[in-house]
Amino acid sequence: MTEKQLRARTSFLKAMLLVCALLMGYSDLITTNEILQRGMGELNPFMWLTQEWLGEWWLIAKLGLTYLVIWLLWHGNSERQVAYVVAFIALPVYNNLFILAGAN
Repeated sequence: MTEKQLRARTSFLKAMLLVCALLMGYSDLITTNEILQRGMGELNPFMWLTQEWLGEWWLIAKLGLTYLVIWLLWHGNSERQVAYVVAFIALPVYNNLFILAGAN
């Protein structure tokens, strides 16, 4: 494999990881919103304060934070580190899904 092919493969991998990070951020937003609509509360104290201060506009802050993380990951050098962050971002989504499954 040539160096050019390796760089293209690495760029594609990084782009796919960033898309996954965006999807996880959006999934967290959707599942959190569903939990709130069912009358349950936010467990993350930072997001709870954001919801208290901004009301319905907390969605903008959440999306802004997601885009900030994606921008920072884009400027990172290691795909492995990006993959670790994407896995970390996925944890709240899994937790929200478990909460929603238990609420049914």
